[in-house]
Amino acid sequence: MSDQLFDTEEEVATEESTTGGRRIGFLPGLLIQILKWAGIIIGAIIFIVTVVILTLRIMGEGSDTAQTQIPEGSEAYESNVPILQWYSNIEEIRGSTADQPRQTFIVQPYIGYQPGAQAVENELISRKVQIREIIAVYFSSHSADQLLGADNRERVKLELKRRINDIMSSGQIADLAFDRYQIVEF
Repeated sequence: MSDQLFDTEEEVATEESTTGGRRIGFLPGLLIQILKWAGIIIGAIIFIVTVVILTLRIMGEGSDTAQTQIPEGSEAYESNVPILQWYSNIEEIRGSTADQPRQTFIVQPYIGYQPGAQAVENELISRKVQIREIIAVYFSSHSADQLLGADNRERVKLELKRRINDIMSSGQIADLAFDRYQIVEF
């Protein structure tokens, strides 16, 4: 009868007689089950933590601590980036790139200069047409591949900043930013 899932009354009676008349109660059986599952859960947690620690140590052996350090003097990571005034009266500039077939560029530039530099602001107002022409010619003389992407965008900003500063006489611009920077196929 031991093949059956549940014991019959006869088997329970024989078990009671072999254990000296004492029957194992419900509470100790439940307590044993709780302790068994608690042990399994604690063992699983210890196993998972061990695997994670070993994995991190193995993966961390080849890493270089210099890669995670912030380079000194990098403008991108400086916390004291100066607040600039922005000249925003240059309207949206549109034109065609040097690609075949041509693509259309649409840019909206903003020119940053030191706060309180009234002479620079006056010169930017006076040279608005020249600045628009510098930007339009620059974009027209490059292909979309040379203009698209984050690295190329930074290069474009630096080159245009240099070209604008070349025509300035009363001061220098500090930065150039684009509110709109699109290359569109037509």
